[in-house]
Amino acid sequence: MTRVPEIIAHRGAPREALENTLRAFQIALDQGADGIELDVHATKDGVVVVHHDAALAVARNGEPSLVPIADLHSTEACQVPLRGSERLPTLDEVLDLVGPRACVYIEVKANGIARHLVECLDRHPASRVAVHAFDHRIPVDVRDARPSMSIGVLSTSYPVSLVGFIGAARPDALWQQAQLIDQALVDDAHALGARVIAWTENDAVHARSLIAMGVDALCTDTPGLLRAALTS
Repeated sequence: MTRVPEIIAHRGAPREALENTLRAFQIALDQGADGIELDVHATKDGVVVVHHDAALAVARNGEPSLVPIADLHSTEACQVPLRGSERLPTLDEVLDLVGPRACVYIEVKANGIARHLVECLDRHPASRVAVHAFDHRIPVDVRDARPSMSIGVLSTSYPVSLVGFIGAARPDALWQQAQLIDQALVDDAHALGARVIAWTENDAVHARSLIAMGVDALCTDTPGLLRAALTS
């Protein structure tokens, strides 16, 4: 039987519910996801909210216009309709929902919100959390403010030198685009003390090849289906 690594739900269960919503996260939990991955920004009043894009379509004067989340008060941002009855959740709401059942992997999309994020996380001491970003300075800043924080760095390129790419950040995890992972990269990451998290992997055949290389986690749009395929 194939060893099944950690299964991380990419923005919840986006094939079955609107991504980055409480419903998507609940479905992922019901499917047995080990981790929940999500994206965050912060509002004008410092509330950390869960959404991929930096702006929301806000109806003003009868016409929708894109307004940066950073320019919106949380009460307005959280009332903007996304699809149907869905609204964007706050990170507090997500952490309350998930509790200790899964690790919440937080991709920080905006600079300058580390303080607000740490304040939010401090309100949830029982939650298991980790922070990652494409801008590698962001998780480092969060760890500077919260030294116990597990951090990761995102990559969509194959580095010529992994130690040059991530050495200064000293991350706990390398989030690597799944198609750019090979045995050498996994070995180099492990030698640097970093787990390898493959994203976004939805194909069971390719997932098995990654597992054979020693990949530590699979971030997927289909947590339930991928686990079932790997254990069948």
